[in-house]
Amino acid sequence: MADLSDFADRPVLARAAGGVALALYRLDGAVHATQALCTHAGVSLADGEVVEGYIECPAHYGLFEIATGRAQGGPVCRDLATYPVRVEGTEVWVEVAPERS
Repeated sequence: MADLSDFADRPVLARAAGGVALALYRLDGAVHATQALCTHAGVSLADGEVVEGYIECPAHYGLFEIATGRAQGGPVCRDLATYPVRVEGTEVWVEVAPERS
């Protein structure tokens, strides 16, 4: 999935697991995972900026709380999906539900 060293130059990474597009964040020593795209504009959050525990969408500057995925006011109004993360040594793993047919 990812390695902690991948965060050396940036706090947000774009990754995919089990067919799910993800944004991974390194924040205060913890790693978090949300859906990759903004719920408002469909823009990649991996291109956004981390600001005091929030990811700022690069399209319309909407904010989402990284730890919870909670939308923080206009123009965003729908929360992000979040996913459980575990770190084993330096390896980062995200648990995503299997796709249903």
